[in-house]
Amino acid sequence: MSGMNSDQLHRSTLGIYSSLINEFNPGLQKLVSLGNSYVQAFKTLAATSDAYFSALSKIGERAFHTASSRSIGDVLIQVSESQRRLTLELEGLFRWFSSEVLDSMEKNVRLDRDYLLGSRETYEMQFRSQAAALERLKRRPSQGGSEYADFLRESHNQALQEEERRYRFLAEKHCGLIESFTKLMNKNGGTLQQKAAAWTEEVDATRRPEAHRPATLDNIVGMREEEIRRSRDEMPLGKIPSRAPSPQGSIFRFGADSAGGGGGGGGRVMKARVAHQPAGSNPTLLSFNRGQIINVLVQQPRNGWLFGRADNSPRQGWFPASFVEAVDDPPVSPAPSRTTLRSNSSMNSLPDQPRVSSQSGAAPPPPPPPPPQSSQVNDSRPQLFPKGTNPFATVKLKPTSTNDRSAPRLYRR
Repeated sequence: MSGMNSDQLHRSTLGIYSSLINEFNPGLQKLVSLGNSYVQAFKTLAATSDAYFSALSKIGERAFHTASSRSIGDVLIQVSESQRRLTLELEGLFRWFSSEVLDSMEKNVRLDRDYLLGSRETYEMQFRSQAAALERLKRRPSQGGSEYADFLRESHNQALQEEERRYRFLAEKHCGLIESFTKLMNKNGGTLQQKAAAWTEEVDATRRPEAHRPATLDNIVGMREEEIRRSRDEMPLGKIPSRAPSPQGSIFRFGADSAGGGGGGGGRVMKARVAHQPAGSNPTLLSFNRGQIINVLVQQPRNGWLFGRADNSPRQGWFPASFVEAVDDPPVSPAPSRTTLRSNSSMNSLPDQPRVSSQSGAAPPPPPPPPPQSSQVNDSRPQLFPKGTNPFATVKLKPTSTNDRSAPRLYRR
């Protein structure tokens, strides 16, 4: 600035006034309008967020009252409540932004135009007065020129201060806004991070086999009286496994007229279509050869499993229902209540509750085993929930790490 002559100082001062009046103030007015739109958009976001997480909370409450997902429902409810509290705090921050930043800018920009117009008019009047005085003192240019130059330099410095003051006001307001955001993040960030880690761990725990236990009557809400009685009758049989393997494309269906014959002492007579030689040493599985006669002791299949005893063998156990077929002419047996089955009737007419033969006061059979890992025949029956098409059947991969060129190591938790 020291190297500028009188004309350059004058043009620079006028340029500062013009910039503030024609550029800064209109820009500030547009910023206020955008800020109001920002606040309104957040209000819409907050209302939508409240509706979304209210719906999520209702789903969590529904899961909380189920027999299988009580802990997951509790997590969903806590997530919804945390988001609601965070939204309320953000609403308070935006109210501060609206009153302390937007209102102040709108008030200042409304008053500043008149102030700047008056200041520039005063400067121009004084400039013309100083220029006229300089013309009258042409014979003493040293004295008059010094006063004129001092006036231009002082006016230019004042214009620069006014320009700096407005930009500083804008920066200070938004620095305060960022500080408020930072305080809010510091207040809630650490707590939410800890909660999120705990929630994730609680949800992951449901993937472990020990987390899945048979549902008790206390956890069943809204179950009909018939369903409660049915679940009580199913308790001695234990947890029902997945569907048993099948050697053919269709499941063998038991006759409706045979259901009533198994409630007494004897079982049903079946004939093995294929051999059942389960791998491993599971004592609850029954092994037999093709063509062997099987006495069925549990009158209803449980997910494709039957409980019975092979002829000429004292051992009892579970075997796939699709591995056997009804015997049209059963062999003569001392058991008077043994009945035959027909293969052309529907399985849907069987009674809902299982019936266990009570020969000699025998204890109920053990829980059905899970399906074998590998069967001798491929199961071509359609599954109710195919794993390849289930969008919710996600697989969580274990973290791996490599050591140079060695094979990856698995760290099991």
